[in-house]
Amino acid sequence: TAVLCTASLAAPLFAAKKPEPITIEQVVKKVQEQQNKTNTLQAEFRQEKELALLAKPEVSTGTFVYSKPNSVLWNYDSPKRVTMLISKGMLTTYYPDLNKAESVDVKRFEDRIFKYMGASGAIDDLARYFDFTFTDNAANPSYVLDLTPKSKVVARRVRRIKISIDKQSYLTDRIEYVEGDGDTTRYEFKNIRINQPIEQSRFTLNLPPTVRVEQMNLQ
Repeated sequence: TAVLCTASLAAPLFAAKKPEPITIEQVVKKVQEQQNKTNTLQAEFRQEKELALLAKPEVSTGTFVYSKPNSVLWNYDSPKRVTMLISKGMLTTYYPDLNKAESVDVKRFEDRIFKYMGASGAIDDLARYFDFTFTDNAANPSYVLDLTPKSKVVARRVRRIKISIDKQSYLTDRIEYVEGDGDTTRYEFKNIRINQPIEQSRFTLNLPPTVRVEQMNLQ
């Protein structure tokens, strides 16, 4: 009887106990674990740009495809068709409506590019230059990382970075980037599919013979 009485008294205490709040370190660890397990990723995206020179935001939509270790394809479908491909150390941007393409060698920047594409995978590097605010709102299906520059030098280029991480998949579903002059770019990803087979031929651009390709240099 004493045992039952003790158990009955303890039960409300256990029932009332709230789960420990999750920390930014735990979220980052989960994100990195998910990235390590992700061999392919496909998604639809919506890009919104707010520029000082534009009267209203410029909205673009398209698809994003990634295959480990270093192949990425962005297809902008509207309002203007643009294809951006990173494959075999080259970044090629194709403008079909203009019948032209630009190509640049990014081999020496590949590690950095793919690290930052993971957003939260580069958290250690970002922490050198930004202060972090971590938000876990029960009503929001995503965790939010708000990054603000530590120095005026960085702030001249970047005012703010906001990263949203889905609580179920631990994949980045939104990114907001505010430049030093106030121009803002937002990406929203939906219909995200991971580890589905992708034909490697998708990472080959078969440009029409009439397309002029301009070789660019990174400064």
